[in-house]
Amino acid sequence: LATAAAVLDVLADGPLRHLDQWVFSGGLPPRTGAWHWTWRTIVNGGQYWIVGSLAGVTAVTAAWRRRSVPLLLRAGVWLACTELVVRAAQVLFARTAPLYGEDEMFAAGHLSFPSGHAANAAACLLFIAAMAGAPRRWTIAAHALAALVAVAVVALGYHWPTDALAGWGIGTLLACAARVLVVPGEPARDGRPRDGRPRAGRSRAGRSRAGAVTAAPADDA
Repeated sequence: LATAAAVLDVLADGPLRHLDQWVFSGGLPPRTGAWHWTWRTIVNGGQYWIVGSLAGVTAVTAAWRRRSVPLLLRAGVWLACTELVVRAAQVLFARTAPLYGEDEMFAAGHLSFPSGHAANAAACLLFIAAMAGAPRRWTIAAHALAALVAVAVVALGYHWPTDALAGWGIGTLLACAARVLVVPGEPARDGRPRDGRPRAGRSRAGRSRAGAVTAAPADDA
């Protein structure tokens, strides 16, 4: 919904696009000081060579642990398609960045919409969490970092807010696709489900009988 809203609004020159221009009506933010360098550090979470490499390493590790070549192949195809989808969208919409002082669509050579950093962060960080079977708190942390990267590209003046919104949305959609198509709940090597809970086997009565048999020698003693 966020992705569709951002795309439709930008194409229709709607209120969100007017908000874009209002955000930078006073010019670009200064590129000095602690504020700038804090966001510069956070925005690295969307650098594809960083998060893409981490996603690749995670995929190789998961495939090796599971002895699954198909898993590795699916992950490789997903990583390639992710970059292709984001880049194709940027080329298609060809939007100018705030740096140019004007907001134009379909201006050949410009790649502002959607934000590649926001898309890469959401897609790859959530992919890493899913592929590693991360617990809920780490998955929440991945979501939070992806959202911070989307904020960072605006705070630094790299992208319009709708660029960041669309990038975050597309990246999240790609991560959801990976969750279904790349790591569809494969069981771990010990035979347990991915959530770590033991498989439902014996009934409560069966467990009670087993407990009674185990306890019998102690009673006799």
